[in-house]
Amino acid sequence: MKEPAWLVPALETIRGLGERLPHALMIHGPGGWGEERVANALAVDLMRLAPGREARDVAHPDLRWLSPEGGMIKVDDIRAIVDFLVQTPLVAGRKIAVIEDADRMNVNAANALLKSLEEPPPESFIALSTGAAERLPATVRSRCQRLEVQRGDGRTVHAWLLEAGVAEDLIEPLAMEHGGAPFAILAAAEGGQAPLWPVLAKVARTPAAAGEVALVNREEKLADVVDRWLRIAHWLVRQWPVTSAALALPFVDELLRTRQAALLNTGLNRSMQLHRLALLWADLWQRLPMQPPASTSP
Repeated sequence: MKEPAWLVPALETIRGLGERLPHALMIHGPGGWGEERVANALAVDLMRLAPGREARDVAHPDLRWLSPEGGMIKVDDIRAIVDFLVQTPLVAGRKIAVIEDADRMNVNAANALLKSLEEPPPESFIALSTGAAERLPATVRSRCQRLEVQRGDGRTVHAWLLEAGVAEDLIEPLAMEHGGAPFAILAAAEGGQAPLWPVLAKVARTPAAAGEVALVNREEKLADVVDRWLRIAHWLVRQWPVTSAALALPFVDELLRTRQAALLNTGLNRSMQLHRLALLWADLWQRLPMQPPASTSP
């Protein structure tokens, strides 16, 4: 499947850089709009791979692709990248390291990368892709040239998702739960991810169903479930009158705290945390002067 229309400007910029390619490039956008696709195009071009290859899956001595494991990029992961960059290129005459979701680097990892950003070895390149550039330390951001990925319009995104095989009845709920990000929606649909909203609506009406939240997409990481829940809560709060929105803010804060804890401690009991949040969610709706809507839209 060809790259979507909204990525064309960023891809053309990458291909037009040539010898002007900076040693450190931060490819950033709203998140889920194809930031890593642009990084992939850069890696494929630098390594002179066949168009359409997935750089993350290629075993190439001059290429490294780093993705977060367990929701976090740790200092040892970055040290391995730094060691790789100082080695002599073996095949391509240059080296590239792509760090996907670079905002997931912890403080020590980000600090370990600074020297390579400040004093890059000859013919070495670093590409950071991120959907949350503001979470990266200023010291990292300031040492990278930036390339922004823009959002596409709703009609173009909808048509692209249908062409990619996403069922039309899934596009609206998954768009709401993934912030309208098309690549996140596509990944969720291809992974068989069930929308979270129907279960949350049931819990809002029937608190005894709180335990069902933990049963939705059982393999999904706790932080990712809470991310989707946050987007649902934010969508609802924007629709509510001020008095109802004020009642919901403590619950939103609790979602944020749980997300942060899940990123820092991957050993948190997923089922217990989701059940606890579901009970708080049900309690919130018992205090609201309204019923949950039958459906939502982004």
